[in-house]
Amino acid sequence: MIHIKESLQRLGKIKAYVIGLLVIMFAAGSAVTPTSVSAAVQLGTQVMPLSYGGYYVLFPGKLAPYFKAGKLMVPIRAFSNAIGADLLYDALSKSITVSLLDRSVGNIKAGQLEADFNGETVDSLGIAPEIKDGTLFVPASPILEGLKSFRWEVQFNNVNKLTLGIGARKGEEWVKPEADRALAPYPLETTAHPYPLYPTMLTQAQSGKEYRLTLGVQNTSGFIIPQGNAELELVSVDSKGNSFYQTLKGPDSSTSKAALLSFSVTIPTEAEYVIFRSRTLRAQ
Repeated sequence: MIHIKESLQRLGKIKAYVIGLLVIMFAAGSAVTPTSVSAAVQLGTQVMPLSYGGYYVLFPGKLAPYFKAGKLMVPIRAFSNAIGADLLYDALSKSITVSLLDRSVGNIKAGQLEADFNGETVDSLGIAPEIKDGTLFVPASPILEGLKSFRWEVQFNNVNKLTLGIGARKGEEWVKPEADRALAPYPLETTAHPYPLYPTMLTQAQSGKEYRLTLGVQNTSGFIIPQGNAELELVSVDSKGNSFYQTLKGPDSSTSKAALLSFSVTIPTEAEYVIFRSRTLRAQ
C-alpha cells in the first residue's frame, strides 16, 4: 500500500506542472462550454478529468464531476482530499471550510452563492454548491483560486477531449508520489507524447465485501496499440486515505485509433478517488 494522499499534502515542495497542450485559462470567473459533452451523461462519465502531478485524478460513479452553467462541479470532500487540502465541517452552521497552508475558503453551504475567502472577504462562488445523491458539489475554480497554491488550465488533447490540468504556482517544487519511484518513470503528458489512454468513464459497484471499479478509456495515442502493448497504473484511495495500487497490461487485442476500451479491477474498500496513468511498452 502506498500513501499518495500524504505525498500530495506536501505542497510546500511542489514544482510547477504544465502540460504543453492547447490551453485556455480556466479563470475563477470564466466558464467553459464543452461542445463535445452531452447535456445528459451516464453515471461515472469523466466529463473533464483532472490532471495532477503526472496523473489523471478520477472520481467514480456518483462522485463524478459534471458541468453546470459552464462550470466544473466537483465533490468537495473527495476533491479536497485529492489535492491535499484539509476539510472541516461545522455541524452548528452546517458549513464546510477547505484550507491549505495559510489560505481557506469557508462557510460553504448548499444553495448559498457566497463563501468566506481567507476569513476576510465574502465573495461569490459563481455557482451555488448543491447536494446530489448525498454529496456536496462545488465549482472547482473558486476553490482553487481561493487556496492560492495552484495554477490550472483547461487543456484539449489530440482528439479534442478536455482535461483540467492542476499544478503549482511559480516558485513551488513538486514532490513525486511514491508510485513514481516504484516503476520506471513515465513521461509527462505533452502534445508530442500524450498518455495513450484517456479516461472517459469510471464506475464503482459493491461486490460482496469488495468493490469493482470499471474504467473506460479511449485510445488517443494516434496509432494502433498492439495486443498487450500498454500498461495502466491505478491507485484507488478511500475516504480514510488508504490507498491500493495496481498495474494492468492490455489491451486484450489490437486496438485501433480512437477505439474505446474498458478495464475492471477489484479493490478492498470503496474508492473516493482514483489516480490513473498509462504508457505504451516496447514491442517484445
